[in-house]
Amino acid sequence: MVKLGLASLQTEKLEHWRHLVSQQKSLFGWPSWQNVSPTRHRDTGPASVTQRHIRSAVAARAQLVTQLSDADGVSIEEARLRISAWTQRPMEDVTATFEVLYQQRWLCISRIDFHPSAPHANRHWRSCKVPPEVMGSHIHSFEDNAKLGDEAFDPRENLPNARPLDIEPQSLREIFTMVGDCFNVSELTELPALEWNRSLF
Repeated sequence: MVKLGLASLQTEKLEHWRHLVSQQKSLFGWPSWQNVSPTRHRDTGPASVTQRHIRSAVAARAQLVTQLSDADGVSIEEARLRISAWTQRPMEDVTATFEVLYQQRWLCISRIDFHPSAPHANRHWRSCKVPPEVMGSHIHSFEDNAKLGDEAFDPRENLPNARPLDIEPQSLREIFTMVGDCFNVSELTELPALEWNRSLF
């Protein structure tokens, strides 16, 4: 009975997340790009992991985080969109994540990687009917990863299933458009450009 109860709760949670991704949404408020300081994890012992900030212009990243609203303009408190990019590497390794608030922390349930520096290998390609390896821009969709159940959304699993995007975006505006289409968010082309993207927008 306990196992059945847990399975029911997991199914309910996944269905709720599916609804958050699939429902039509728009921007709530007006976000701006913020510089973030990358960190490097350092294992200093069996039970000790420290974080050290990496202070380098080459490693500098910017991110834009925006809250979302539903079709009626009501804020969706438990869902947000994050877009991250290198400040010194235009159009390389740009990432968009759809995140939900779960157990008092933000959890990524879908991710798009644009122009990644390396291909992505799908460990579960046979059982989930995804390509063994994905080259270029790709999406870790909620649907493909929900096939694996609850564990696929654990941060340590990092959304293991991915599929290639139909086209490779050539500008930040194209990235915003594709993110909006995949995550069902309107108005994304109105987002501000990164400084390096003013000529690429």
